[in-house]
Amino acid sequence: MELTIESIEEVLSHLYVDGARGLDLRSARFIDPFALLLLDLALRDAREKGTPLHVEWPTLPAVRNWMTDMRFFADTRVVSRDLSLPEAGTALQPIVTIESEDHVSRLVEAFDRRLSERFPLDDAPRRRFLRILLELCQNIPQHSNATGDVPDPHGIAAMQDYKDGVLLAIADKGIGFRKSLALRGSLGDLDDAAAVSSVVLDGISRFRDPGHGRELQRIFRLVRSWDGTVAIRSGRAFLYHGPLGGEIYDVAPFPGVQIALRIPRRVFGIGEPPADERGVAAEGGSGFNE
Repeated sequence: MELTIESIEEVLSHLYVDGARGLDLRSARFIDPFALLLLDLALRDAREKGTPLHVEWPTLPAVRNWMTDMRFFADTRVVSRDLSLPEAGTALQPIVTIESEDHVSRLVEAFDRRLSERFPLDDAPRRRFLRILLELCQNIPQHSNATGDVPDPHGIAAMQDYKDGVLLAIADKGIGFRKSLALRGSLGDLDDAAAVSSVVLDGISRFRDPGHGRELQRIFRLVRSWDGTVAIRSGRAFLYHGPLGGEIYDVAPFPGVQIALRIPRRVFGIGEPPADERGVAAEGGSGFNE
């Protein structure tokens, strides 16, 4: 079983459509950062609603080690016996919390440092990536609780490298695109799909000032030009665009905005990884979460 950008919707449908109060993840052999952040937020959402989830965690040591390295258990405050596994050093960038605009610059510097420590990066794509990261992180304190109705939107971000590229994930459980655009008034009553389309494809924001908005539109177009993958989720709408095209899908309702960018390694000037770092980690191993 794999929990990825493409498959995490099955988990959310199980929870938010079927009404399940538990998850059996014991057979999971792979989890990407986007799925990990959604799982993190789902656990928090359930706990805040007074209906905490019962989860059977992955039994494969390599996956559990990676989840530990990504600070998943620390961020979700999961307390369970048999979770104190040794650090394997497999996380490129563990989960960090985006609390305010004051923290964004330091967060971006930390991401840049960890990426640069692992790879010799070309300057131009590195600067473009940092600009993308800055804009995405700033969106959380600026928009995730624009109505003031969410006690804790809990913005988080994480990053991991794979043989096909670097995967950046940023997520919150705030008000989402539809409620944010509703503050503008003149846009009318949009559903989630129309709101996602308006923000990402048309460059519209809740501000009328032409100086605002278009950040996600620019990011979407840039990653497309790199033949990367863009996944943007809000409410009941999920925009997925990969090298072969894309579409907006109807999905299970979930609060906030969640974004994943899969950027090919060649964009950063990074070569292919060695052959022994490309396969699924062996049982009991501590290799990359491939």
